[in-house]
Amino acid sequence: MISNLVKENIKSLIPYEVKECETVAKLDANENNNVDYLLNQKIAKALMELKVNQYPDTDCCELRRILGKQLRLSPQQLLIGCGSDQIILMILQAFIGAGDKILIHTPTFGMYKISTQIVGGSTIEVPLGEDFTFDYYNFVKVMKKEAPKVVFLTNPNNPTGGVIPREQIIRIIEHANGIVVIDEAYVEFYGETVLDLVNYYPNLIVLRTLSKGYGLAGARVGYGVASKELMGILYKVKPPYNIGSLSQVAAKVCLENKEMLDRVIKEIIIERDKMADVLSDIPDIKVYKSHGNFLLCKVGKAKEVYQHLADHKVLVRYFGEEGPLKGCIRITIGTKEENQLVVKLLMEALGVTKEIAV
Repeated sequence: MISNLVKENIKSLIPYEVKECETVAKLDANENNNVDYLLNQKIAKALMELKVNQYPDTDCCELRRILGKQLRLSPQQLLIGCGSDQIILMILQAFIGAGDKILIHTPTFGMYKISTQIVGGSTIEVPLGEDFTFDYYNFVKVMKKEAPKVVFLTNPNNPTGGVIPREQIIRIIEHANGIVVIDEAYVEFYGETVLDLVNYYPNLIVLRTLSKGYGLAGARVGYGVASKELMGILYKVKPPYNIGSLSQVAAKVCLENKEMLDRVIKEIIIERDKMADVLSDIPDIKVYKSHGNFLLCKVGKAKEVYQHLADHKVLVRYFGEEGPLKGCIRITIGTKEENQLVVKLLMEALGVTKEIAV
């Protein structure tokens, strides 16, 4: 009976899955393990002054003021979401209806397609090129043919770690007949942004999150940046009180301690590049160039390797044996100890006996 009431676009929906298990090293979700407990005391102190009995600031005014000052933008150009995932859904609720199209490159973050199916739209996918590089000419060709209402570009891309040159992004924005969303969830590990372009292109939205670089995944705080006109449209579909008071406090403390977190991010970048060199020396592993806090690797006997890591309570992301990511695993850059453990277990799983400096 109930199944007959479900919308057709939801019946065929494959939900986003999150693997939960006991671990000694959780390296599957691109979290920042290097800031564990770093700000807990400051957050706990700030929470003592919180009136939890009252509804939160519905528009996160103080948080937007702090962000606006740091980013040199008007608070009216900022929207806070429960992670950037919620803002993705808001964008689609505002612009995509039955039969409308979005355009993405693949492989990329799965929530663009899932959220589009939820609102009744369809997703046009353009494969990445060799070694997962962005195929600009093919992408623009498809964009002109399909005329999508919303284009999503992830820069740096998850799960490949690749980037799109700024000049190509600008040309896509100028050629698009709809909204262009640049998802910069991993921008802290890359260093280049198109945030400044929101003042020049009224169809541009830039997404950010505090979940990755700033280690606030548990608080679920993301934000979007756009022109005031575009923000006025998104605020029409924003739910009231969408960010809890506790999360707003945690986000404020995080942003007020940005210099401390920036030092940690620099350490992760150094460790990422070192880890890439180490893994490249292991036979049967191909490491793709990454500008995120993770490494995508094509691995011989990937399923067995993944299981060997899981048996030792080390969790990485395994993409199966079908599709463009077949035989690939994605490893989040963790602490030095976690990274050393991953290398040791990979070598065991692949039967490598030679010594490799970690």
